[in-house]
Amino acid sequence: MLTDKTLTFATANLFNFVEPPSAFYDFDNIYEKEAWEGKCRWTQNRLMSLDADIIGLQEVFSIEAARRLCTEMEFPHFATVETPHVEDDYIYSKPVVAIASKFPIKQVKPVTPLAELFSGYPVLLPEFSRHPIFAIVEVPDLGDIAVYVCHLKSQRPTGNDDNGEEQPLVGHWLSFLQRGWEAVMLRLFMEHEYQNSPCPTVLMGDMNQSLDSDSTGLLVKDTGIERRLRLVDSWQVYNAEGHFQRTPTHYHFANGNVLDYILVSQEFQTNSQVSLADIIEYQVTDTHLINPSYEQDKYASDHAFVSITTRFVL
Repeated sequence: MLTDKTLTFATANLFNFVEPPSAFYDFDNIYEKEAWEGKCRWTQNRLMSLDADIIGLQEVFSIEAARRLCTEMEFPHFATVETPHVEDDYIYSKPVVAIASKFPIKQVKPVTPLAELFSGYPVLLPEFSRHPIFAIVEVPDLGDIAVYVCHLKSQRPTGNDDNGEEQPLVGHWLSFLQRGWEAVMLRLFMEHEYQNSPCPTVLMGDMNQSLDSDSTGLLVKDTGIERRLRLVDSWQVYNAEGHFQRTPTHYHFANGNVLDYILVSQEFQTNSQVSLADIIEYQVTDTHLINPSYEQDKYASDHAFVSITTRFVL
């Protein structure tokens, strides 16, 4: 039976969200008071416009500042699973992801490599560049929803730790491998959790590459092996009849790319026998990228925000 119960998910890369006097990556990257207030105001306005129930956040350096911002927007439940890396006193070099929810978070933990699943393979598993979040959100009348938030390895070349001569091809290849490993480790972790306790599952985040790639595409690749969790891009579900053209979520000069995704389990897929919800809206908030107003958007994110609204069939 079609119901009026909806749930909206959103993913948002906040782009260097760090409260002064801390800096991001370099001594010179400290927001002045006016700039920081402007960034918080812009971020809050854009997040509120999404009218979301659960939001996945990336590029969070200042956890408590992000928590306060979300509390002001009436998201009382907020969690992270690691702390940003501090390079030198107040210079941050590694942001984290976070989840904000209007509903209680029953459980939260970092996604970690499941070494036992790689037994017998001649590999040394890497750590995640940023630990993804696994959370169980308790939604009234609907029950438990498994929510993952990630920010996969960037496309920037991996640097030479020994200060030797940089080899760009090596750096790009290592970055590609890391991103691929993260996609595989995340997917296997999600499959493991789903097998133990099946429930509607959503993965939100900045994948740092299109799902058409050989690295991040591993999240949705058909392996030919029957598994209980089947992730698909929510856009494909929403645009199943092909009426719409996809909107980029990030631009490199004039080239638009889709880097930010919301992936859903079979409970959100209309052609699945276990379908519980329809995706009734897919929104990309991108005016600050394609038609920016300097006064309004000078402290904007460099990514569009993506949201989906689902309606449950019970």
